Amino acid sequence: MPSLSEATDLAKRVFGEFSEKNVSFMAGGIAYNAFISLAPLLILLFLVVSTLGGGLEQRVVDSAGTWLPGPIADVVAQLFQGDGSSGGASAIGLIVLIWGTLKIFRGLDTAFSEIYETVDENSFSDKLKDGVVVLGALVVAIVATVGVSAAFAVLSDTIPFIGLLTPLVLLAGLAIAFFPMYYVFPDADLEPREVLPGVAFAAVGWAALQGLFQVYLAFSDPGAGSFFGGVIVLVTYLYFSGLVLLLGAVINAVVGDHSTGKPGGVGRGAASNAEEGSERTLDRSQVAAYLWTLREDLTGYYGETRPADEDEHPRPDGDVRVIEHSEPEGDEETWTVTLQWESDGESLDRVPSDDRVPSDDHTHSGDGRPADD
Repeated sequence: MPSLSEATDLAKRVFGEFSEKNVSFMAGGIAYNAFISLAPLLILLFLVVSTLGGGLEQRVVDSAGTWLPGPIADVVAQLFQGDGSSGGASAIGLIVLIWGTLKIFRGLDTAFSEIYETVDENSFSDKLKDGVVVLGALVVAIVATVGVSAAFAVLSDTIPFIGLLTPLVLLAGLAIAFFPMYYVFPDADLEPREVLPGVAFAAVGWAALQGLFQVYLAFSDPGAGSFFGGVIVLVTYLYFSGLVLLLGAVINAVVGDHSTGKPGGVGRGAASNAEEGSERTLDRSQVAAYLWTLREDLTGYYGETRPADEDEHPRPDGDVRVIEHSEPEGDEETWTVTLQWESDGESLDRVPSDDRVPSDDHTHSGDGRPADD
């Protein structure tokens, strides 16, 4: 069970990654691709429902009337209650669906690579395979969720309170649908258990978002629901849905130490050659020992230190986060050491100066002598 300080540190790191990686911008791109793919998705759903039959069309129309904005629900009703003479349109819609789905998956793949800081270039066949896996999981999850919900509706008169299990079925269906996405798209060597935090967050987040969406529809004025108003609501819903998905990926990347906190663009080249890295949280005495050793390693000298001026660099209120990162560049290797700490608000106006940097004639004074290699 993580402590409160560990949970707070994790939340800060997740927020930092979320801000630095421009997750909200990437969610907007995913929402756009999902919106332009909505029409062919409805057509594909029409094909599946028409094939299954058994009164499923009416249940889909009823669900659309409850869950979707009025204009979109009207489109669904016209599609599923038509005369069924839309074979050519269905074929065209299926082609557009494949294109739109690949766009969504490519956007998700790019977003996950940015978050995980991986740049493995997938070929078209690899992306198609990943897309088929995720799409198959989505179809299975949707069919399973609808089937179990229908079974609960039939058994509601026989088994009391069985309807109370419907939210759990929704969460389980979402988790099944999201698991392949979080496992396949990051392009990283992951254990199945490593993706569970993000899967759980996304499933609960989507369920909560769906509940808020239904509350909005219940209190909105049906007469004011113009087509463009319905489109705005739908795009907003898709945007926040994408935001929840990517936030789950950020949580997995932070928990699994697959991110360094660098700003956007890291996943497309800046960290592609990174081979080693470490991250530690040290108290003041541990930081002092670490910096002493680091000085010996970098300069080859060690010796006594003089008292520090607190006005130069504010002292930390708590522990110090030390991040070491090595990155090969051609025949050389670049090392980066980052120190992060929090201090009181009075230190905001302090500006570090160069007063502590010794001149060349004092570099080899009695302050230190060569350290053993």
